[in-house]
Amino acid sequence: MKGISYTLEAVIAVSFLLLSLVFFFKPFNVQDSSEYNYKKITYDSLKALSEGGKLRQYTLNNDATSIKNDLTTYISFLDYDVVIYNKTSNLTAIPTISDDDVISVSYFLAGEAGNYSAKEVRVFVWGFD
Repeated sequence: MKGISYTLEAVIAVSFLLLSLVFFFKPFNVQDSSEYNYKKITYDSLKALSEGGKLRQYTLNNDATSIKNDLTTYISFLDYDVVIYNKTSNLTAIPTISDDDVISVSYFLAGEAGNYSAKEVRVFVWGFD
């Protein structure tokens, strides 16, 4: 009789151990890969504009429309809008988005030599369902 109770106790202990391992080491909820791909494409597009020198100039002039027009070359298959921010607030209009699934990509710029003006270009992307 003692042997059966020890065996039953061992089975219960092993069951709790396995359940706790499954609970603690379950896979994390990773971001949808398509959303990640759209974020990467958008960021790479901003980087390409920055390397060409256009993004910095447009940002210093608070010209979100020109940034949006130049991004059309890279992400014309998506719905998107561009907003420029400084340290305290937005400098251009925040878009009205009717979609529930929206991602945003930020790109930070510090200004030009001798003209420190920290700004953020944020691209809101939707319509990728």
